[in-house]
Amino acid sequence: MTEREVVVKSDAGVHARPAMMIVKEAMKYPCEVKLIKDDVEADCKSIMSVLGLAIVSGSRLVVRASGDGEAKVVEMIVTMIENNFRSHEESSQKN
Repeated sequence: MTEREVVVKSDAGVHARPAMMIVKEAMKYPCEVKLIKDDVEADCKSIMSVLGLAIVSGSRLVVRASGDGEAKVVEMIVTMIENNFRSHEESSQKN
C-alpha cells in the first residue's frame, strides 16, 4: 500500500472537472485507488464517490492505492492536486 497526504489549494476545490480528471487517471491503473477526507473514503474510479466527499479549498486528503502501479497512481494524483488540476500545457505557460 502506498499513500500520501495532500492539501487542496484550488479555490474551487474539487468540482466535476477535477473529479473527472482524478477518475480518468485512476482508471489507467489496475490497483484499488482511494481518496480519503476526514476518515471518509471514496473510490477514485467513481466520479460520484469523489464528488460525494465535497472537497473544498483547504481540505486535507490522503491518496491511497494498493496493487499494481500503486506508487505511480498516487504520485500522479497528488501532483494533479498540487498543480490545481492544470494540464501540463497550462502549467508550462504559467511558468
